[in-house]
Amino acid sequence: MHDWCDGKEGPVTCGSEEATRQALRAVERAKQNVAELKDKKSRLESDKSRASSDDEKNKISKDIEQVERDIYEGGKSIDQAGRDLDARKKLVDDAIYTLNKCIDYRRAVMNVFANALDKVRNEDDTPEIKDLARQLRDKYEASKRGHEEQITARNNALETCKNSRP
Repeated sequence: MHDWCDGKEGPVTCGSEEATRQALRAVERAKQNVAELKDKKSRLESDKSRASSDDEKNKISKDIEQVERDIYEGGKSIDQAGRDLDARKKLVDDAIYTLNKCIDYRRAVMNVFANALDKVRNEDDTPEIKDLARQLRDKYEASKRGHEEQITARNNALETCKNSRP
């Protein structure tokens, strides 16, 4: 249980939903930037075809070359933003898997404590072990409650991750 719930087997949180929104916005911004640059290039090419002097055409040609370089760099930005979004998706998917496993293991351990608690409750009749049974019952109840609290916390984290899927 600890391997899955303490992070050894994978992430047990996916952070905030805002991290996904930021990654999505970065992709959209990069795409929008490239679209604007392509529009600018189109306008410059139109201006070049209407230019009357060679100097004006040369200046516009240089501007077009710069915009083409910017479009190339913008393509790299789109690729990087896409990779960041894919990494975010993988983190969220891994966290969901790990959290589900953690919850399953926590429930299994909690059931062991519940079973032991049932057995100890039946031992209250014998005076010789009454005090020991009470101590064990208190310990098992506290352990069971601890697992219930952890399951609730992991279920909350799981819902956050599900809402964070890109």
